Amino acid sequence: LTRLRKEFASLGSGGDADGNEWDPFGLELINASNEDDIKRRDLYDGAPLLATVDPQRLWSPWAKGPVALCGDAVHPMMPNLGQGGCQATEDGFRLAEELAKVRHTDDIAGALGQYSRVRVIRTSIIQGFAQLGSDLLVDFDLMMTIPILGPFFLRM
Repeated sequence: LTRLRKEFASLGSGGDADGNEWDPFGLELINASNEDDIKRRDLYDGAPLLATVDPQRLWSPWAKGPVALCGDAVHPMMPNLGQGGCQATEDGFRLAEELAKVRHTDDIAGALGQYSRVRVIRTSIIQGFAQLGSDLLVDFDLMMTIPILGPFFLRM
């Protein structure tokens, strides 16, 4: 908030250093806010682990031997779709289904590989949509370049 207040004060126009104009209500909110009441929460996502050319990773992208990854470890995503926890829950369900078929410890690696092959496509699609949605929310100019969709938001 201190940086924003200084930036607004130095420009005097209600804009920022990049020349973007802010609604006066934005400055009013900044001035009415107490810095101690603001909590910083950084959000991170990542590319799907499927993004590789390693044949071993393509055959069993989230598992190697008797070890498998699930949840945010393999498909971190932005919260705008509310799917992070849902996908982790689905991972757990699929792991349980695959491990229930195991009759001998020698079969564990195969079951974990099957789990990852089944899950990677669905989670990659959802993770991609979450990244796209986040990018569009953060970068309004990018959103406006999408035919039909961009101009639609101007009418809302």
